[in-house]
Amino acid sequence: MPQEQKQKKKRVPITALTKQEICIKKRENMKLRDEDLAKEYGLDRSTITKILKQRDKWLAIDPNSNYAKQKTQKSPKFPQIEEALATWLTMTISQGNAVSDGQLQEKALEYAQMYGLRNEFQASNGWISKFKNRHQVRNGDSSGAPDVSLQITPQSVPITGTVLSPPEHSNFSSTVSLPPTSNYTTPQSITSTTNRTNGTNALIGSASNSPYIFGASTSNSMGPHYIPSRIYPVSTTIAPHIPLENAAFIFCDYQNDVIGMFQTSNTLNQFLTRSKQLFTAVHQAQQKKNISCFSVGLYFRPGYPEVSPNNRHFENLKSLGRLVDGTKGAEFIDGMVPRDNDIVIQKRRTDAFYNTDLQMILESRNIHHIILSGSATRDVILSTTRSAADRDMSITVVRDCCFDENDMVQNVLMDEIFPKQGVMVVSFEEIVNGLRSI
Repeated sequence: MPQEQKQKKKRVPITALTKQEICIKKRENMKLRDEDLAKEYGLDRSTITKILKQRDKWLAIDPNSNYAKQKTQKSPKFPQIEEALATWLTMTISQGNAVSDGQLQEKALEYAQMYGLRNEFQASNGWISKFKNRHQVRNGDSSGAPDVSLQITPQSVPITGTVLSPPEHSNFSSTVSLPPTSNYTTPQSITSTTNRTNGTNALIGSASNSPYIFGASTSNSMGPHYIPSRIYPVSTTIAPHIPLENAAFIFCDYQNDVIGMFQTSNTLNQFLTRSKQLFTAVHQAQQKKNISCFSVGLYFRPGYPEVSPNNRHFENLKSLGRLVDGTKGAEFIDGMVPRDNDIVIQKRRTDAFYNTDLQMILESRNIHHIILSGSATRDVILSTTRSAADRDMSITVVRDCCFDENDMVQNVLMDEIFPKQGVMVVSFEEIVNGLRSI
C-alpha cells in the first residue's frame, strides 16, 4: 500500500504579546505542562518549548510597543552582524556607557569586515533604525534637547542562555551632566530615561556622533575608545609578566548541575579539558610556592529558602530542582574535586564574593591578586571580576578556562570589556608556562 503523505501543518503566526502571555502563565504556574499550553493556544508543543526557552526575552518586551503586536518577527538579512552588534550594545550599556547612532554604524561595519560582508553590507541609517526597532531600542522625548534617549532591554537581545544583567551600580539619576568640551555640539544636560525593568540607561546623540561616557574624567571626557571586536592573539593584549606568587586561583561553578545545563559541544569539551589541566598544574605548583586554590560552588538549601520569586534565573533552577546542597548535582565534576588544602566557598548568588567569606580569607592571607576560571563567562566571571575590582584587587582571567555558550559574548568580554576595565586576560598556555617556571 502506498504510504500516506503527511500533511504539513500550517504555521500559526502569533504576536510577541501572546508569547509574553504564555511565559507569564508558565511563570505563575510552574506545574503547567507545555502540552496544556500548546492545546490552549493551538500550537505545537515544540513551539511552546521554544518560546519558554526565550522567556527572558518575551517577558521583557513592552506590551504597548508595535513590536509586541507584530505577528511575525522577520529574520535579519545579516544574522551574524545582527547578533554581534546586539551583544556588543548590551555589554556596552550594561557597563554604564552611552552609544550613538554613529557608533552603532561604525561597529556594524567592523563586524561586516570581520565576517567578509563589507561589500554587501552598508550599515545605512535605515538598517540602524530597523535594528533598533527589532531590539526594542526606543527613541523618547528628551526635554526638547536635540538628543534622544535610548532605552534598551538586554533581555530582548537574541543570545542563548542566561541574559546578562547590568551591575547594581548601573542605575543613574534622571539627569546626566556632561563636562564641557569642544567635541560636544549638544547641551550639557540631557535627560535620560530609566528602564523600570533593569535600570539600564543610555544616551544617543543625534546631533553628534560623540559618545557620552558616564563617569568620564574631565581631563579626557571622551573616554577610551573601544578596541575593535575581533579575535586576535591574546599575547598582544596582556602584560608580559603574570605574577603568580601569593596569588589565589579561583575555580567557579564546576558542578554537575551547572555543566549539565550546557549543550554538549567541542567548545565545552575543550573548556573542561583545559580547566582540568589547569587545576592539576596549580596543585603541582602549590608544592613549591605560596599559591592558594579556591573552589567556588552555587548551593541552595532544601526548599530553596534563598531564592526570591523576583530572581527569575534562580527561580528556574528551583523549578528544575538543581544545585541542592548534599545532592549529586551540587557536587564538583570529576577532575575538579577540591583537594586537601583547597578552600571551598559556598555561595548563594552569582558573584563569588557576595555574602561569602572569600574576601575575609583572601585578606587574612594577604592576597590581592586573583586568577579566575569557570562558567558562565557572562554571569559568574563577569560578576566576580566587577566585585573584585570594587575591592581593589588585581584580576586575571584565563580565557581558555572560561566558558560561555555564545561565542560572540565570550569574545566581546575577553577582547573588549575585560581589558577596558583593567582585567588581565591570558591564555591557558601562558598561565601554565608561568606555573611551570616558578
